[in-house]
Amino acid sequence: MKITRAIVVEPGTAGRRKLKEGLEKAGLEVSALAEWGEEGARAQVVVLGPSVERGAQVARAVRKHLPQALVLSAREDASKAGFADGVLPLPVSAKDLRVRLPELVKLRTLARGGTPARRGRAAPASEPVRASGTGLLDPLTQFYVFEHFKDFVFVEVKRSRRYGLPLAIALVAFDPLPVQVDHELREQLHGGLALAVRRSLRDTDYPVQYSADRVLLLLPHTDLAGAHTMARRVCERVARSSLAFDEQVLRPTVSVGLAALAPGREVSFSELVRQAQRSLESAQSAGGNRVEMLAETPGLEIEGT
Repeated sequence: MKITRAIVVEPGTAGRRKLKEGLEKAGLEVSALAEWGEEGARAQVVVLGPSVERGAQVARAVRKHLPQALVLSAREDASKAGFADGVLPLPVSAKDLRVRLPELVKLRTLARGGTPARRGRAAPASEPVRASGTGLLDPLTQFYVFEHFKDFVFVEVKRSRRYGLPLAIALVAFDPLPVQVDHELREQLHGGLALAVRRSLRDTDYPVQYSADRVLLLLPHTDLAGAHTMARRVCERVARSSLAFDEQVLRPTVSVGLAALAPGREVSFSELVRQAQRSLESAQSAGGNRVEMLAETPGLEIEGT
């Protein structure tokens, strides 16, 4: 399903205008409504703004009239919206949205038992294959799940290498805590991390849930210095937070390992990840709450946070 037209439902005038402008920058034709109305409504995606009351009820009305439309909930945090097909993070990133919409179409197809064709090569037997119905977005962070996003990552790395463009990646992980991390605590930690990451990235950057305890940040058109600046912002935002758990006040921190394409070097994505992983391990071994890169370029030195 090609998405060309959207409807914004948001009671607030300013919020409605911002949502409409954000969707239009992504190339969509947009109608903006203060409240849902069926008459004349035609679109492939309907965005419910943060001020919409009784979102589940409105979503049911939308699906009754437009059963093929994607229903998105626009939110400033990383919380889930069970009534929607996905969350649209605010402020709207046109670049992110262009990637997010096709992925959400796939997600809904999988949820309904479909099997959309995979791009590129078939996965070798050693790679885990997700069962039909598994989401394309991580339920805790709403970041792209790596398995469903890796084709895009590989292409971006190849494009940067071919044209000599800078590109960096960052692996982010929580430092050890003095308590056992159960599901409830993990939800709080990753929700806070998602907010810190989204507030630190540019529109052209991509957050990916690489594994259960690792977030990968893909940073096109970014050199090592730029990646280091971004990573320090993530560390600082997380370090300023605190949360109550089991009668304790926890102050979590994260460490970040960086890797970047060096001019003239044929580095694969797998090699970049290995470099970032070693950098992350170095940061955590040095006490955590740090940004590290094991630089291979003579004279290149990056200080930890």
